[in-house]
Amino acid sequence: MTLEIETDVNVGLEPCVAAWNKNLYVGTECGSVIVLNENLQFETKWTAHEVQIFAIAISKTNVYTSSNDGCIKVWTLKGEKVTELRTDGAEIGAMFVLGEELYAGDEGGNIFVYENNALKAFYNVLEEVKDVVVQPPYMFTARDLYVTITEIKPDQSKDRFVTRHVMEGRAPMRILNESRLVVIGRGGNNLQLHELSLESKFKKLHEVKVSEMILTSLTTSGDFAWTAGWDGFVRRWNASGERLEAAGEINLGGCINALVTSSLDHVCAIITGGRVLIIKSM
Repeated sequence: MTLEIETDVNVGLEPCVAAWNKNLYVGTECGSVIVLNENLQFETKWTAHEVQIFAIAISKTNVYTSSNDGCIKVWTLKGEKVTELRTDGAEIGAMFVLGEELYAGDEGGNIFVYENNALKAFYNVLEEVKDVVVQPPYMFTARDLYVTITEIKPDQSKDRFVTRHVMEGRAPMRILNESRLVVIGRGGNNLQLHELSLESKFKKLHEVKVSEMILTSLTTSGDFAWTAGWDGFVRRWNASGERLEAAGEINLGGCINALVTSSLDHVCAIITGGRVLIIKSM
């Protein structure tokens, strides 16, 4: 399998984070959100924060952004401000949308769960949250050394939780086909494949060295995981079995800040210097 560039544009600003919902939403270093359509044509732009956007997430109806101002701002998909969500004032570094719920993690280890823009539950996992993903009833949080798996039931309790397992790994991490977890190794340049099962204690099935340099980005589509980072390569991995098998790579020539899936065979990559690309698997 091979990967190729399908579309390549430059947005003129430094892109930092991205999310996808029929359009590509790019959070920039200057605090603005740029919206590009599926062909990377400009749709709209708005100023969300005064400085760099740290995290961005999208539901069916809203865009959520965070920066160093200690709040989460809520926007329509067109950029009209809806509200600001209450937090403890620490920097929100990770957000995850599951249905109508927003999970947000901050540098103090707090996890806020919102539904319909109201605080629904609150937990503390005791260390900075650089990534959070949820596969009910489990919440996965990570910083740089460990992944913590917590059992939560926000519909039953606003603050009770049980830590079920801790294992080596770091942000970013993603759920794959609701049956596997892929996570970056604690050294920053390996990719780990785990069972998504408490019974097996989230057994590590396979680990592969991806790069000599740090991996910054991870996304999934179907049975495939995609990785990228400082070395400028986007790599695709087949995880349909119990091993990670190489399934194509391409050198984009610059540090990749984020990857997001736009379809089963396409991902969007945002690169230092303002480039935004669509990569297609052949």
